[in-house]
Amino acid sequence: MAAFETVGDTLLLQVLFLLASLPMFTVVPAAVALQRALRKTVIEECPGVARFFLREFCWAWSRAGYVGLALPVAMAAAAFSILFWLATPGVAGVLALCVIIPICGIGAAAYVALLAVSMVAEDDVTGPELLRSTRGLMLAKSLPLAGCMVVLSTWLLLAFRLPTLIPLGSGLVPAFLAWLLVRQQMGARNSATG
Repeated sequence: MAAFETVGDTLLLQVLFLLASLPMFTVVPAAVALQRALRKTVIEECPGVARFFLREFCWAWSRAGYVGLALPVAMAAAAFSILFWLATPGVAGVLALCVIIPICGIGAAAYVALLAVSMVAEDDVTGPELLRSTRGLMLAKSLPLAGCMVVLSTWLLLAFRLPTLIPLGSGLVPAFLAWLLVRQQMGARNSATG
């Protein structure tokens, strides 16, 4: 029964993430709230999934809300530029894609690193400290982040082939990858406090 409860809590967090991220500018705070609520309700087994998600959404909005405002613009610009250069024949299109695609990968890596850092962040951390920690994690764990980008891009390609996967895993796949980045740090922190 505990396994069913864990699956149910995880799926409820995914539904709350989807509802909170309907206006596109709230995707980043909703993802951070999902990540932090996942830690408290699924990993630490605290009751009250919706309550923790709403509390963490307010926490995330005050620290990473401005990043969420820029995300839809960046995603639209990336999609437009990739589609434009894909339609451009010749060497210029290939060279442009060789620049644009790694930049998009770095942006996706920063997103996963932000989720990972927010999972282990204390409640009193500020927005600039969160971004500094994100940059530090990207530099310290660049190879594991590259592996996460391979998994994330594979999932995105699969989701484009099977669009029904998008509502099921759009928040959970990056959350799982971010948890993999910091699980040892979380284990060390839990053993130090326990």
